[in-house]
Amino acid sequence: MKKINLFFAIVLIALPFTSYGKQALTKELLTSFQQVALQWQALEAEYPELSASLDESDISQPEKIIAQLETSKAYPKIKSILANSEFANLEEYYDVATRLMGGMMSYQMQKMPQGMDLESMEQMLKSNIAQMKASNVPESMIAELEKQLGDIEKNMKKMKSAMVNTSAADKKFISDNAQWIMSILEEI
Repeated sequence: MKKINLFFAIVLIALPFTSYGKQALTKELLTSFQQVALQWQALEAEYPELSASLDESDISQPEKIIAQLETSKAYPKIKSILANSEFANLEEYYDVATRLMGGMMSYQMQKMPQGMDLESMEQMLKSNIAQMKASNVPESMIAELEKQLGDIEKNMKKMKSAMVNTSAADKKFISDNAQWIMSILEEI
């Protein structure tokens, strides 16, 4: 779960950067992405405020996110990491992260049973909470589930945005290479 949260945190700030010149997704590019992500993970350990601030970022305001990163104590190290990668700048890295997340989400959604999508999953969770309330489950337990539902709703909104911003070519590449991609993401 921590790995998934880290991946989403990385991708959280990536969602708005889909208008930059796009490199085709390739195994080489995703290997470079993985290497940067691993180094980013080490940065988050060294600069925990980086992760905390990104978790609260508003993805609809990419300028603020970039400005936040550029003014962070970690920025010199971020620049150094990117200088030794396939990415010229933060925008390119996060563009790939967004496309990767969107493509993986599209791939995962195709594998779900018919009729099951993000909205139906959300409705199912809401229904479960309503049933628990009717069954007099302790309020503390319901409050925790409602908090989790809020987090899930925020993540679903981000996932939908990422899925919409992923091209058909990216989705095909990801579908054709899904097992390999999942294996490299497991290491992040």
